[in-house]
Amino acid sequence: MHRVARYAPVLAAFLALTVAGCSNEDKPDAKGQLTMQGTVHASQAADGTPCWEFQSAKGKAYELEPAQVPPELLVDGAQATIVAKPRTGFSYCKVGTIVDVVGLNPTSASSS
Repeated sequence: MHRVARYAPVLAAFLALTVAGCSNEDKPDAKGQLTMQGTVHASQAADGTPCWEFQSAKGKAYELEPAQVPPELLVDGAQATIVAKPRTGFSYCKVGTIVDVVGLNPTSASSS
């Protein structure tokens, strides 16, 4: 029993790191920006309004506002690494957290 207690802090730290590494959340940096890899999807709201969604590689959905996104990103199936800043506001599409894209690095898959 005494041996187990001696290793408890090490085991707790290992468990915490393992759980943190398995998180499907995209984590903001010190500026509140998210850097994410993922795929763009085009869809429509119930009223026919065109919608753009960015599905991160970690599985989280973000709504892209076309006026706040570089036009080359608005291609269904485009894959990219983006830097985005979450924001609040009204959404017709309701596909995920609304983000403004502040940086873009298209991947090779989107240039074929």
